[in-house]
Parts: sequence; structure tokens; C-alpha cells
Amino acid sequence: MKSLNLALVVVLVAFTPACSGDGNNGNDGGNGNDSGNTNDSGNGNDSGNGNDSGNGNDSGNGDSGAPMKANFGSVSFTQTETKIGQTTTESYGAGASFFETPDGGVASGCSGTQSGSCCYVPPGGTAPTFTAVSAGGITLKDGTTTIGTMTPNGTTYTALSSLTTSSLKWNAGDTLNVSAAGDTVHAFNGNVTAVAVLENLNPAFGATAIDISKSTDFTETWTAGTGAITLVVSQQNHGTITCSSATDSGTMTVPHALLGNFNTGAATISLTREISADASSDNATVTLTSGNSQAAQANVGQ
Repeated sequence: MKSLNLALVVVLVAFTPACSGDGNNGNDGGNGNDSGNTNDSGNGNDSGNGNDSGNGNDSGNGDSGAPMKANFGSVSFTQTETKIGQTTTESYGAGASFFETPDGGVASGCSGTQSGSCCYVPPGGTAPTFTAVSAGGITLKDGTTTIGTMTPNGTTYTALSSLTTSSLKWNAGDTLNVSAAGDTVHAFNGNVTAVAVLENLNPAFGATAIDISKSTDFTETWTAGTGAITLVVSQQNHGTITCSSATDSGTMTVPHALLGNFNTGAATISLTREISADASSDNATVTLTSGNSQAAQANVGQ
């Protein structure tokens, strides 16, 4: 395995606004074990990506002229490397949630303050609630090898973790398959190629906290690749900034106009690259997304 920081997120239309991060939790921007909670923008289901490439922010239900499908939801595979101080946490996870599509579709776009490709959302936001439904049993495969299964308890799926499911692992370039037996959400099956890992991050994500100034634009660079990019900066009790691009140019800048909403002190930063493939069923919009995420501690100064 070239790197242990690869994530696959399989999304059937996510449902929280791209910019509606979990601003009250500064340490959740890249926790692959949080994949069972699809309403948390820092979890494996929602990396905070505001573009349309597999992010449930844009369901395609209501903004593309296409008829809305009856259901939406997400199945997520995440592998994240998080570095906080001297501690590095690596994990693979998988989770699933499905819902009825509300009348009028699912809202998208920035729910806070927009500046270029970035959106700031203050803490205290409340995610919308939807009626949960089931897609039946779900099988996850790497090529032809089963790496995990999820069976719903009514309409609830218990998240999987590599800590308890040792087979839940994959490599960059692998063909990842997701199939659902079908229930209220009808059966679906699709593949996505595992995205290449992020490399040569500058500033580097490591044991030392990344310095971010409130008075100067912050720029992160890396080796460009294929996919959509999301950069998230979050500070406990002071909100979340989510920057997104549909293409990977190897650079992302957070404007100081949004960083000024933070206080000086500790924060977290995460970077995610994603590629997507369609696997829609006849009554649900299904997008398969593979993503590679890294997260680290940051220090906000004047």
C-alpha cells in the first residue's frame, strides 16, 4: 500500500449544505471513524466538499431540470490520516444512510458567508432532518473480494470500522464496488476507482501545528492530481470555513476576510481529493466517490 491516507466516499446525494460544517467541533475535520453520521460535515460521509462531484450538497434533484427521485442517501468508505500533536491516527470506516427526498428537493449552496470558492458558517447551525429509509443489505468489495457488509436494523445502518473489521482496507487504484440488495431504495450496483493519495503538502501536515494568520490569506499547495478538492479549516465554537474546487490544480487559498471570524488559538485543517462515478438506481440518485483525506492541527494567530 503506497499510503494509508485513502478514502472512498460513496454518496447517493448528501443532504447537508457544503458549507454547513460542524463548527462546534474543531477536531472532527477528517475523522474517518465518524462515517456513520452523515449530518456531520467533518465526518467521513461529508468532507465538506461544496462542488458537485459526489458531494451530497448537490443532489441533482431540483437544480438540474431533471425530475426528482423519491430517495437519496449515502454510503461512505473513509480512510483518513489525522495528525494532532505527536499523535497520528489512521483509520478506515464505512457507513450508510438513506432518506426520502423532501418536497422541493435538497437545498444546496453556502448557508453562511461566501468569498470566492470558500464559505464560512458560524457555529450553532442545525442540520435538516429527513425520514430514513432502507436500501437493504449492502456489500462492499475491493475488486472481487468482499471487505465488509452492512445490514440495516430497520432503517439504521451500524457504521463499520477497520478497528473491528480488519478486512475493511484498500489501495489507491483499486476498483471499489458497492451493491445494495434493495428495499425502499431499490437495488443498485456500481464501481469507482480509488483516488490517488495527496502528496507533497505545503505547509506539511505533521506533528507541528500549521500556522494560519487571521490577517493574511492562507494558501495550501500539493502535487496536483485528478479530482475535486476540499479544504476545511474549523475552530471550536467559532465556525468552519470550507473551500472547494471541481478540479485539482494543486493549490487552494483561504481568504483572510473569512479567517477573521476565528479567534487566535487552536484549530484543525483537512484536505480531501475526490473523484466520482454514477451508480443511480431507478428511484434514488447514487454517486460513488473515492476520496483521499489528511487532517492536522492548526494554530490561528493575528
